Amino acid sequence: MIVREARVFNPESKIQNLKSLLSLVLIATLTYSCAGRRQPVFTPAAREEAERALSAWSDAVARAEARGAARLLYEARVSQGPFRMSGTLAVLQSEAGVEAMLSGPFGDAIARYTDGALRGNGIRPIRIAPQELRWLLAGVWKGDETPAVGGLNGQDALLQWTGKEQVDGILDLARGRFKSVNVARAEGAIAASYSGEASPWPQRIELKDLGSGYTLRLTLVATEPTP
Repeated sequence: MIVREARVFNPESKIQNLKSLLSLVLIATLTYSCAGRRQPVFTPAAREEAERALSAWSDAVARAEARGAARLLYEARVSQGPFRMSGTLAVLQSEAGVEAMLSGPFGDAIARYTDGALRGNGIRPIRIAPQELRWLLAGVWKGDETPAVGGLNGQDALLQWTGKEQVDGILDLARGRFKSVNVARAEGAIAASYSGEASPWPQRIELKDLGSGYTLRLTLVATEPTP
């Protein structure tokens, strides 16, 4: 007679196996997530590479300044923590300065940009100098001096300004366009990122005021040159 060993069902074993599987899934997810957020590594640029990067920066600034006065209309999404709102942002740029109005979905005025600050009911004033707002909306950063080339990562150049404000910008050399601009300020850093097409204004802009936690996502709807 052949005696077979009886297999006793152990629910704890199954639970342990399930825990192990979940642990592996969690580790894989975290690894993938961290890899997705990995910061680019910039290596020192040779003299010729640095000159090419500065030439591309100079051309990008010249194109932005050649656009002149204009009206810009954006679809806008504002968020801060759980707060969310959609509406429009209408911008008027002229030699006299920059004016903008943020409106809700039914056209009600939520906030206005005047005298170098965005102010509105329930919104902590966000201060951005008019010239700096021009640069951020145009998708460039000119600064008060020629930037230093902090390094290269493929076709991306890291440009750095070290004047009264510490500014880092990543410029796509192949397309002659900025991917991002980060401005370190005492009143709260401003981070801008760009995506989509540029014709010639950036199609999509994400502005973050790291001091207040506000995020403003803009999608360009229409542009109109003004005299």
